[in-house]
Amino acid sequence: MKTRNKAGFTLVELMVVAIIVAILAAVAIPLMTANKKRAMFTEAEAGCGHVRTAQRVYQAEHGTFKDHNGTLAAGNMPGIGASDLDGKYFKTINYTMRADSTNYEIRCTGSTGDVAGLWVELDEEGVFTRSSGL
Repeated sequence: MKTRNKAGFTLVELMVVAIIVAILAAVAIPLMTANKKRAMFTEAEAGCGHVRTAQRVYQAEHGTFKDHNGTLAAGNMPGIGASDLDGKYFKTINYTMRADSTNYEIRCTGSTGDVAGLWVELDEEGVFTRSSGL
Protein backbone atom coordinates (compact mmCIF):
# COMPACT_ATOMS: atom_id res chain seq x y z
CA MET A 1 0.00 0.00 0.00
CA LYS A 2 1.37 3.31 -1.09
CA THR A 3 0.93 6.45 1.11
CA ARG A 4 0.67 9.87 -0.36
CA ASN A 5 2.24 12.95 1.17
CA LYS A 6 -0.36 15.63 1.40
CA ALA A 7 1.13 19.05 0.94
CA GLY A 8 -0.77 22.18 1.87
CA PHE A 9 -2.70 23.70 4.71
CA THR A 10 -6.04 22.76 6.13
CA LEU A 11 -8.90 25.22 6.19
CA VAL A 12 -8.60 25.54 9.98
CA GLU A 13 -4.91 26.44 9.75
CA LEU A 14 -5.62 29.09 7.14
CA MET A 15 -8.42 30.59 9.24
CA VAL A 16 -6.18 30.75 12.33
CA VAL A 17 -3.54 32.63 10.32
CA ALA A 18 -6.19 35.00 8.93
CA ILE A 19 -7.48 35.72 12.44
CA ILE A 20 -3.96 36.43 13.72
CA VAL A 21 -3.30 38.83 10.83
CA ALA A 22 -6.62 40.61 11.49
CA ILE A 23 -5.77 41.04 15.20
CA LEU A 24 -2.33 42.45 14.37
CA ALA A 25 -3.89 44.88 11.86
CA ALA A 26 -6.49 45.98 14.41
CA VAL A 27 -3.70 46.86 16.82
CA ALA A 28 -1.25 48.39 14.30
CA ILE A 29 -3.57 50.68 12.33
CA PRO A 30 -4.51 52.99 15.25
CA LEU A 31 -0.85 53.20 16.26
CA MET A 32 0.18 54.23 12.76
CA THR A 33 -2.60 56.83 12.60
CA ALA A 34 -1.38 58.39 15.85
CA ASN A 35 2.18 58.47 14.52
CA LYS A 36 1.05 60.25 11.36
CA LYS A 37 -0.80 62.89 13.38
CA ARG A 38 2.25 63.35 15.60
CA ALA A 39 4.36 63.88 12.46
CA MET A 40 1.93 66.56 11.28
CA PHE A 41 2.18 68.42 14.59
CA THR A 42 5.96 68.10 14.55
CA GLU A 43 6.17 69.62 11.08
CA ALA A 44 3.99 72.55 12.16
CA GLU A 45 6.08 73.08 15.29
CA ALA A 46 9.29 73.06 13.23
CA GLY A 47 7.86 75.68 10.87
CA CYS A 48 6.76 77.86 13.78
CA GLY A 49 10.24 77.48 15.26
CA HIS A 50 11.75 78.66 11.98
CA VAL A 51 9.61 81.81 12.09
CA ARG A 52 10.52 82.31 15.77
CA THR A 53 14.22 82.16 14.83
CA ALA A 54 13.65 84.81 12.15
CA GLN A 55 11.89 87.02 14.72
CA ARG A 56 14.72 86.62 17.22
CA VAL A 57 17.33 87.50 14.60
CA TYR A 58 15.28 90.57 13.64
CA GLN A 59 15.03 91.58 17.29
CA ALA A 60 18.77 91.12 17.81
CA GLU A 61 19.48 93.41 14.85
CA HIS A 62 16.78 96.05 15.44
CA GLY A 63 15.98 95.87 19.17
CA THR A 64 12.30 95.13 18.49
CA PHE A 65 10.19 92.40 16.96
CA LYS A 66 9.03 92.79 13.36
CA ASP A 67 5.46 94.07 13.25
CA HIS A 68 3.33 91.73 11.18
CA ASN A 69 -0.27 90.67 11.06
CA GLY A 70 -1.46 88.04 8.60
CA THR A 71 -0.16 85.28 6.41
CA LEU A 72 3.58 84.84 6.04
CA ALA A 73 4.94 85.05 2.53
CA ALA A 74 8.31 85.57 0.95
CA GLY A 75 9.54 89.07 1.51
CA ASN A 76 7.27 90.09 4.37
CA MET A 77 9.34 88.36 7.05
CA PRO A 78 13.11 88.79 6.79
CA GLY A 79 14.95 85.47 6.79
CA ILE A 80 12.05 83.42 5.42
CA GLY A 81 12.15 82.48 1.75
CA ALA A 82 9.29 81.58 -0.56
CA SER A 83 9.38 77.86 0.19
CA ASP A 84 11.16 77.71 3.56
CA LEU A 85 7.96 76.71 5.36
CA ASP A 86 6.71 74.28 2.72
CA GLY A 87 6.56 70.74 4.05
CA LYS A 88 4.64 67.57 3.38
CA TYR A 89 1.53 68.58 5.34
CA PHE A 90 1.71 72.38 5.65
CA LYS A 91 2.67 75.11 3.18
CA THR A 92 3.75 78.70 3.72
CA ILE A 93 0.15 79.91 3.35
CA ASN A 94 -0.81 77.89 6.46
CA TYR A 95 1.39 80.07 8.70
CA THR A 96 0.16 83.35 10.15
CA MET A 97 1.68 85.69 12.68
CA ARG A 98 0.41 88.47 14.91
CA ALA A 99 3.24 90.60 16.14
CA ASP A 100 3.97 94.00 17.56
CA SER A 101 7.22 95.43 18.87
CA THR A 102 7.18 93.38 22.11
CA ASN A 103 5.02 90.28 21.53
CA TYR A 104 4.28 87.78 18.81
CA GLU A 105 2.24 84.69 18.20
CA ILE A 106 2.88 82.34 15.30
CA ARG A 107 0.11 79.99 14.19
CA CYS A 108 0.07 77.13 11.71
CA THR A 109 -3.43 76.04 10.72
CA GLY A 110 -4.27 73.08 8.52
CA SER A 111 -6.89 73.79 5.91
CA THR A 112 -7.24 70.75 3.67
CA GLY A 113 -6.95 66.99 3.69
CA ASP A 114 -5.54 65.18 6.71
CA VAL A 115 -4.49 68.41 8.44
CA ALA A 116 -7.86 70.17 8.27
CA GLY A 117 -8.70 71.48 11.72
CA LEU A 118 -5.23 70.92 13.19
CA TRP A 119 -3.36 73.95 14.47
CA VAL A 120 -0.24 74.79 16.45
CA GLU A 121 0.59 78.13 18.09
CA LEU A 122 3.90 79.42 19.40
CA ASP A 123 4.30 82.58 21.46
CA GLU A 124 7.35 84.71 22.23
CA GLU A 125 7.92 82.74 25.45
CA GLY A 126 8.47 79.56 23.41
CA VAL A 127 5.23 77.90 24.57
CA PHE A 128 3.50 75.64 22.05
CA THR A 129 -0.26 75.16 22.10
CA ARG A 130 -1.90 72.47 19.97
CA SER A 131 -5.39 71.67 18.84
CA SER A 132 -6.71 68.47 20.29
CA GLY A 133 -5.93 65.52 18.10
CA LEU A 134 -3.56 63.29 20.01
